Amino acid sequence: MLGNMINVRINPESFHSGNYCGRVYDVHSGESADDGNGSILHNVLVFSPDKPMDNASVRVRVMAVTELRGRIFYICAEEETIIYEPLIREVLADRKDFNPTRITCLYEKSCGAVIFRRHSGNVEYLLIKNRKGNNWGFPKGHMEIHEDERQTAVREVREETGLIIEPLEGFRTISEYHPKGRITKQVIFFVAEMPVQDIVIQKSEIERFIWADYSLAVKTFRFNNDKKVLAQARSWITENLFY
Repeated sequence: MLGNMINVRINPESFHSGNYCGRVYDVHSGESADDGNGSILHNVLVFSPDKPMDNASVRVRVMAVTELRGRIFYICAEEETIIYEPLIREVLADRKDFNPTRITCLYEKSCGAVIFRRHSGNVEYLLIKNRKGNNWGFPKGHMEIHEDERQTAVREVREETGLIIEPLEGFRTISEYHPKGRITKQVIFFVAEMPVQDIVIQKSEIERFIWADYSLAVKTFRFNNDKKVLAQARSWITENLFY
């Protein structure tokens, strides 16, 4: 159902308002249109940013699916709106009746960092090998409630490598791909420099790590998205730190 357009009957008496990163979201409860036999298909929460929704019936896109107390909920928004899991959780944080453990979202968002060091006259980049995907990449992970992008990147790097970084000002790049069919994954990367320092990997998530120069890193990466992020970071580092 993710990404599908559905008809929703809004309950005008059920209304909630919350904010995320300074933007107000109105949330309306409702039910998906019946199947013609009078039976209700699913419970629905409709997110509407910056404006109330006063129509009794609306057509919206399914942005996320979750289960709560044995019932399936569709979390929807108007077609042009994009919502991520942290947004959903934060807007609904003060609703005690809504605390699902897992939300499957049409749009996923993670943050991480390209970490480099100066070693023996070269610039080397920190690459980690993820146990689950068995691929090499940069430290990164999903945003959590009440975090901004930089906070997520700092936390994820610390959790996966033990390093405490301070992202450099002036670099932010976006990598976007589709890991599971219709799902869109957006990853925000920052750049951080670290001196030679011990790394303590998160053994449950990370298999191993290496420091690699640009040539070796390009050969190690499997996906073009990672190679593109590396090239952008290298160009920025060269122009801003080694001019």
